[in-house]
Amino acid sequence: ARLGVPLTPAKIARFPDGEVSIQILENVRNSDVYIIQPTCPPVNDNLMELLLCASAVRRAAAARVTAVVPYYGYARQDRKERSRVPISAADVAKMMEAMGVDR
Repeated sequence: ARLGVPLTPAKIARFPDGEVSIQILENVRNSDVYIIQPTCPPVNDNLMELLLCASAVRRAAAARVTAVVPYYGYARQDRKERSRVPISAADVAKMMEAMGVDR
């Protein structure tokens, strides 16, 4: 709001089993969309909201999707310290790309 750009309303709800439901309540077609979502605790819940918001705006034909993530959960797991472990920070970035985040 301090940038002079209004926030786009979105409806974020949870089903009884914990699933997240996202609905973007405004037209974002051909717009540059910035999603601001930290992945602080609860990390997995906030990460899923970010991924589903990105998917929703991409499916709504946004021109570009930028994720602003002030706290990047899984950042501690940014290298392979032993065998048979994932590089979770890279995997989270791949999930964001797969959901349509451009930057």
